[in-house]
This record gives sequence, structure tokens and C-alpha cells, in this order.
Amino acid sequence: WLPFQWPDPEAERREFEQFSAGGKPNILPIIQIILARDRDALFGWLDRVTQWDFNTVVPAHLDAPLEIGPEAFAQTFAFAFGEGRNEVRSCDEDVQFLRKAEEGPLNFSVYKSPLGTLRGKTGECGLRGGA
Repeated sequence: WLPFQWPDPEAERREFEQFSAGGKPNILPIIQIILARDRDALFGWLDRVTQWDFNTVVPAHLDAPLEIGPEAFAQTFAFAFGEGRNEVRSCDEDVQFLRKAEEGPLNFSVYKSPLGTLRGKTGECGLRGGA
């Protein structure tokens, strides 16, 4: 017995590879929702941090430590916010629940982002509903 099954193991593999991007650092979507609220403050902080001389980052979640310096650290944020959109590199259907919460029950209490609600960069991957 399994609590769930992926409808398509190949789609699951593609989605994992897209999300992990060969091990590049990533901002978790729930954190990105918070950071997207004030892009100017985020990039002001990022400008200060990337002036430091470092070669290791210890994230709060997932793999740690990461052997990256200021440039790779900044690229993590540029991916998510650099094009003026609130995008993740995983499939849109992976952030659909969070987006619906932002647009629905949290709509009254969540500070709006000028970047819009969270979106997947490449649309649907077909992991849900046999698509």
C-alpha cells in the first residue's frame, strides 16, 4: 500500500529534474511568496550580502551546505524575480495550491506582490490527473 502513486513515473522524473536543475540552489515556493512582497527590499538586501566574501551557504532546508559564492547566490534570486515575474522553475501545477490560497482565503490578509501570484515557469507537467 502507498499513500499516493504518480500517474506517470517519467513525468515525475522530468518534474524532479526541472525542480532540481542539476543541483542549483532554489527558493522554496512558500518562502518566495513572502519574499515577492517587497522586491526592492529583497534586492537591497541581496546587494549587501553579495558584497561579502563567502564560498559556502547553509540553507535552512534541503541539502546543506552549498558550496556557492556571491554570484551563484544572487542567481538564485534572479531566477525567481529577475524578469519581473513571481515564477518558480517547477511546474505550474506544483504551486497551484499555494496560488489558490493567495488568491482565495489569504487574499484579505496577504500583502500583494507587484510581481503577481506564484506561477510555474513552464506550465503543467502532467503529474496530476493523468494529463
